[in-house]
Amino acid sequence: MVGLLIACLLAACSASTPATEAPTSAPAPTAAPAPTTAPEPTAAPEATAASEPTAAPEPTAEPAASANGDCEAGFRYVEHEVIVGGSACVPINPERIIALDMASVELLLMIDHPPVGTANWLLEELPLLLPQYAETLSNIPGLGYPAELEKVASLKPDLILADEASIDVELAAHIAPIVVASPRLYDKWQNGTQLWSEVLDLGDTYAKMEENYNRRIAELQAALGSSVDSTVSIISATTYGVSMWLPNTPPGSILSDVGLKRPQSQSFIGEEAVAEYGADQYISLSMERLDLIDADALFYFTYASTDPSTAESELNFVKDLEQQPVWQSLNVVKNGRSFFVPGYWWRSQTYLLANLVIDDLFTYLTDTKATTPVLSLD
Repeated sequence: MVGLLIACLLAACSASTPATEAPTSAPAPTAAPAPTTAPEPTAAPEATAASEPTAAPEPTAEPAASANGDCEAGFRYVEHEVIVGGSACVPINPERIIALDMASVELLLMIDHPPVGTANWLLEELPLLLPQYAETLSNIPGLGYPAELEKVASLKPDLILADEASIDVELAAHIAPIVVASPRLYDKWQNGTQLWSEVLDLGDTYAKMEENYNRRIAELQAALGSSVDSTVSIISATTYGVSMWLPNTPPGSILSDVGLKRPQSQSFIGEEAVAEYGADQYISLSMERLDLIDADALFYFTYASTDPSTAESELNFVKDLEQQPVWQSLNVVKNGRSFFVPGYWWRSQTYLLANLVIDDLFTYLTDTKATTPVLSLD
């Protein structure tokens, strides 16, 4: 029966547009065409739209959560504001987990339960961002982006962790129970890590992470002293363009947690940001408006790529930017307070990567190092 269901599923998938592995909004991918507008830097790459499947069977693998939280035997009811629909029924003690976003992959690596499959773009970036897990990551199959359902089915997962763009959710639900996160997953590290900790029944683990993070924040605040009132600017610089990152972004939220101020141009949140710029997270800038990034300190970065030609192109863009007269005219540059930092700033939507940002804040803003170590779950 299960084999027939999968066969029907894959037949339905064959009528849809083939999955691509070239994310366009990350822009982590190595083969993505240049977008006509600035990409949203932190969200997972945009998926290519698929045509409507013609013969998909009714879902049987994903038990629905009732309004009162009842689930089938062998499943837990999980309610979380970042879950699409607000709640899900999750298998108890799943063994074979497919994880399709950065926070879920990192969490599984930290508890020594690596996913049985993930998105190719994650396998391209994470070995650079978290080199301690490079060997483990090298043994995890890539599933494409969006995930190719035939590959997903072949891995026989017990559970799929995803966002809406990373897989065809409706069809994937025929393969295994799936928990789908909303785009809020990418706003700050706490959203994704807490969500997946709840889904995997690791609430106590998340509490330890949060407590450790808060202790490191408190130590940084003490080291900063009165300089916590300094303004800090954050931008990305890539061949896609230059963008300011507002408070409602992963590194922006970290600065807010520390209490560091932002220049007026980067202080807008929510509706105020939309009214000012037409967006509330990433603001594309022309070279003529680089004056908006001036501050007491500036952190700028590009994204990580294991493709040598892509990495070289991005680094060359940054070097060229640094030679522009408008860049060299900035007070923050003339004062020697502009800092080029690694790509984990771009992806600081996870616990470990957020803590790497904290380490940089210690290094560049206090000339000291944190004494509180990052939590290890090994």
